[in-house]
Amino acid sequence: MITLEDIRLSEYTLEHLPRLEELRRLSFVRKPEICIERARCITKYLKYRDDPTDSPELRQAKKVHHFLRRKAARFHDCNLLAGTTTSKALGAPLFPEFFALSLWPELETVSTREKNPQALSAEDARELNQLIFPFWMDRSVLEVARTRFDNPKCLKLFESLVFFIAGKAGCISHCVPTYTPMLEKGLVGVIDEATAREAEASQAGGGANSRQVQFYRAIKIALQGIIEYAGHLADEAAYQARIIDDPELKKEFADMAEVCRQVPAHPARSFREAVNAIWICQIGMHAENINMAMSPGRLDQVLYPYFRRDMDAGQLDIAGAMELIGCLWLKISDNVIMVPEASEEMFGGAGTVPAITLGGVDSQGEDAVNDLTYLMLRVTELLKIRDPNVNARYHYEKNSDDYRKRVAEVIINTRAVPAFFNDVANIKALCGQGETLAHARDYAVIGCVELASSGRDYPASSSIMLNLSAAMEMALYGGRRPITGETQVGPATAPAAQITSFEQFWEAFKQQLDWLIDQAVQTNEILGAVHQEMMPSPLLSAFFEGPMQNGRDLIQGGALYNSSGATHIGFADTVDSLSAIESAVFARKKVSFTELVQAMENDFSGADGEKLRLYLKNQTPKYGTEDPIARKNARNLVGHLFRTYQSRTNYRGGKYRPAYWTMTNHAGLGGISGAMPNGRKSGGLFASGITPVSGAAPELTACLNAVAELGGEQVPGCWALNIKYTPEDDVAAMSQRFAQTIEAYFRAGGQQVQFNIMDYAMLNDAKKHPENYPELMVRVSGYSAYFKDLNDLMKDELITRTQYGLTDGRAVPFNDD
Repeated sequence: MITLEDIRLSEYTLEHLPRLEELRRLSFVRKPEICIERARCITKYLKYRDDPTDSPELRQAKKVHHFLRRKAARFHDCNLLAGTTTSKALGAPLFPEFFALSLWPELETVSTREKNPQALSAEDARELNQLIFPFWMDRSVLEVARTRFDNPKCLKLFESLVFFIAGKAGCISHCVPTYTPMLEKGLVGVIDEATAREAEASQAGGGANSRQVQFYRAIKIALQGIIEYAGHLADEAAYQARIIDDPELKKEFADMAEVCRQVPAHPARSFREAVNAIWICQIGMHAENINMAMSPGRLDQVLYPYFRRDMDAGQLDIAGAMELIGCLWLKISDNVIMVPEASEEMFGGAGTVPAITLGGVDSQGEDAVNDLTYLMLRVTELLKIRDPNVNARYHYEKNSDDYRKRVAEVIINTRAVPAFFNDVANIKALCGQGETLAHARDYAVIGCVELASSGRDYPASSSIMLNLSAAMEMALYGGRRPITGETQVGPATAPAAQITSFEQFWEAFKQQLDWLIDQAVQTNEILGAVHQEMMPSPLLSAFFEGPMQNGRDLIQGGALYNSSGATHIGFADTVDSLSAIESAVFARKKVSFTELVQAMENDFSGADGEKLRLYLKNQTPKYGTEDPIARKNARNLVGHLFRTYQSRTNYRGGKYRPAYWTMTNHAGLGGISGAMPNGRKSGGLFASGITPVSGAAPELTACLNAVAELGGEQVPGCWALNIKYTPEDDVAAMSQRFAQTIEAYFRAGGQQVQFNIMDYAMLNDAKKHPENYPELMVRVSGYSAYFKDLNDLMKDELITRTQYGLTDGRAVPFNDD
């Protein structure tokens, strides 16, 4: 039920919310600093206190508890919420279990490198160099996998980074916990449940040292670490209240101390306590799991009972609620990923992508949009910050036109957020994965675009990032890739000269693709086995349905649903290449297959090569249009990938789910990939996500329909469709057309879409004069970034993305000048 008189909340601006205005200002002036607090603490623990005879879950819990009880309680600013992810105001925590050691060669330069420097003190650099990194040389997940599995070919393929990326070498994290049990009964109540189940498991014949008993014990130890950290926050806040003279600040610290004495140990009694409890638990999760796409989920649903109760009791007003929401948004963005210089081309500019999901329907299928939904939209509109990654669900049969239009208006005003998600298509996709209808309706977005039933699905959604152009090149060159020379990588399929039909090439392509998927899956299974021994998650398991009931950690398959995600880079370029081969080589016979491959090997050089390239680029069928060949090849590729992944079962007993989002990898991998049959030259950018190639889809309606028909059950991991619109002066009129376009696209089956409301000229100018656009936020491929932080390849990709006018629905010609 909506009680707001103005769902736009127009009277609430940053000028009327000075705390948020100041915190926002600080978020843009702060520079990231590398934080070694966790790395130092867990390294000392493992050196001197670890007991190898404990179960993996118990070892992990003790390690996490050791860190949390020693984690410094810090208050960097006027934020009303207590707790920080790191010891820095804007920190990049190091997780030596994963890729922290990639920083080793940069200890002396990371603070001063030209692109996205991250400050590291000389003292901390010495400690990393002499005490921390040496301990982890053979103890990271990847090094343990190499040793335990004798460095198999699949791991070597992964480490080349040009075939696929295996997410588990760097994290799992990507998931949506449930906070409701913690809010309702407190962590003490959760610990009491674990104690009761521990006793039952012991009496059932497992004994005091059984794996199940140790798992319950691990949950208790890990959660106690969060409670102790909250206690330290309360002590420090109380101390600050005693020594500060300013009466307003004194009260704020005294209130924070009271909040932290109550939550998250005990049930939340107010909206403020509920918000701070969630934040402190999020910090605890990052003591165990790396800070990447740990997504708070449907906060407008989780927090609504506390909001409504306080509002009805007169203990909270709109401004106060917005202030707390804004404080949470800015706390969530208090950390960044440590990115070594070598990874800037792949991941530069990315935040930590914690996703918040608003709106949609509830588990009964009814309209879930409430007053808090609109407050959160307004805060997002005012702050215009990269993280959290805010997403809006929309059910075209249940949610109102006013809601749909309001979301469109927020996107126009922020130029980039939130993204739109189609409830009808996404609920259908999750039901197709065996989730109950009620659970599927309660889905939330993870990280970029991935889908999961809140607190029930442990999807490891970034397990595989597969480069489809690699399979295309391998099919063209008989199992080899130009970038790897004459090495036979995949199966020795027939060379181009021996292929006499498109059907024969399609079979060769599928053979290479399936082989590559097998290698990626094998790598994921190997790394998963290492995670089961090295990196279980007893703390995170306490925030899910299933582990407590099943007596198994998430990493052991304890969740209700246990999928693994596989996303794809180069989808549109690969589809267009298939269509170019079918059309130009076999249907129209404009060029022989041998001649095409030779022209590609020469990067379409010379007059004849350029003539052929232009023909392939401009005269062959393109994905994103109504051309039947392009539509057929897009459907066939999506269908084949779906069937291939669904035939694989992961180490936790779940299926692999295909998706189509690319972060910034489409720019980085495009920069090192050879020429392709669609006329793309060597080093050219790939299209992002599931988006058509820039300039290939001149009609907006045809573009949206071509993408929409691929959606539903065959893309259970969801996709990122990037659309760029020309800004208009009349926001109200643009919002109306915008919302109507969304409605039509969703009714055609589209699962997701995200926008940049900016034109070619603006982005070109922002690249030339970044000092004039310090806060320009853009949608990349599933997440947002500040344009100035992106590498040049990614900036060029955003500049050249097709720009559409909403008024006429046509692409605006791109002028390279």
